[in-house]
Amino acid sequence: MLASPISGLGKALEKQNDFDGAENEYRQAISIERELNDEVSASICHTGLAELLLKRGQTREAEQEAQEALNFARSSNDAQTQGQALIALAQIRHQNGDFTSADQLFTQALELLDASHAHEIAAGAYFRFANLLEERGDVQRSLAAIKKAYEHQRLGKRSDLE
Repeated sequence: MLASPISGLGKALEKQNDFDGAENEYRQAISIERELNDEVSASICHTGLAELLLKRGQTREAEQEAQEALNFARSSNDAQTQGQALIALAQIRHQNGDFTSADQLFTQALELLDASHAHEIAAGAYFRFANLLEERGDVQRSLAAIKKAYEHQRLGKRSDLE
């Protein structure tokens, strides 16, 4: 995920398994981003918080944060940010067992990310989707998603060289 400079501490604390500290940092970052009226950064902060809350098993709160992230992302008209918010929401729906909705959200997100040429972000999203499909036993679709992930990785590396 792209990182807001303000939400970076939250992400760092999350990687150190300091979930309480990370949650506090995300909430502080959201407050700051709203004051700055930066829709992209606010969406990124809400997405980070949604993913953290999902890890903590707080799915209802996670879904509320993911919806907020999506609202800010849509206001910004930034395809990458919208894709990331949709991925967070899709993961929450998947965890709640709503596979049809999760798949629809993943499809929307992946279409946005494919079109945005954000190859690194798209590759990560395809890998996440592939893992969730594999968990459900949908091996064929999982393999197709993995192929797309590798294609985005290849394209990303090619554009880094140019």
